[in-house]
Amino acid sequence: MQIYYSNDSGEHCVYIDEGERQRRIFLPPEVATLDARYFVQSEAANYVIQQLLKGDD
Repeated sequence: MQIYYSNDSGEHCVYIDEGERQRRIFLPPEVATLDARYFVQSEAANYVIQQLLKGDD
């Protein structure tokens, strides 16, 4: 699983690539780009996202 920030075409979202499935979490404009990039690099955030996605299956 890869988690990264995307701003392609002005999307401003967290992109989650699970191989067969891709998800986007659109961020509100109040979230700064640098904050979003830091968030996706955080081990804690990655762990929380993975746990949430396990519950979504």
